[in-house]
Parts: sequence; C-alpha cells; structure tokens
Amino acid sequence: MRRKKKELVVAPKCDYCGERSETFVCTADHLTFCRIQYVGHPPIKDCMTDYYEEKKNVQKKEKESSLWTQQKVGFQDKENEKEKVLTDRKTAIRKLDELKQFLNKK
Repeated sequence: MRRKKKELVVAPKCDYCGERSETFVCTADHLTFCRIQYVGHPPIKDCMTDYYEEKKNVQKKEKESSLWTQQKVGFQDKENEKEKVLTDRKTAIRKLDELKQFLNKK
C-alpha cells in the first residue's frame, strides 16, 4: 500500500504585519504581503496597500516638515531684513535732519 505524500503548504511571513498567510502577494523587491480577498469583493486584509500608503505618508510628512522649516527660516530672514531696513531708514532720516540743520546754520 502506498503512503500519501505530505502536501506542501506555503505560508510565508508578511513583511508588513509579521503574520503567516497562505494567500500572499510578492513584489519585485522580494517583499511578501498578506492579501485575503474573495473574487468579486474588496480585500478583507491587504497589507501591500497599507505598506505603500504608510510609505507615502512618511515621505509627505518629511516634505512638509522640510518646507515648514524653510518657510520658518525665510520668515525670520525677512523680519531681520525689515529690522535692518527700519534701522537704516531711521539713521538715514536722522542724518538728513542733521545735514539740514547744518546747512541752515550756514
């Protein structure tokens, strides 16, 4: 009598959530993700889209934070320039007044 061979069950570990699942998706970067879905229905669990959405959000946050710091630095530079212009203007007006008084005395 022949023995029944063991059936191979492939259940790799998900790179996003860490669970083992028989239904999975592999990417070109050799990452494996869980994907539990029935035909004609939206997926119940889809780690690949969650992974890419999280990755996009991190990149957006980094961009926003870098833009925010650039705007903040730019704003401080503008304030410093305004202060310099105001002090230069005040000193210029004072010097013009002194010059006017000097010329009136002659």
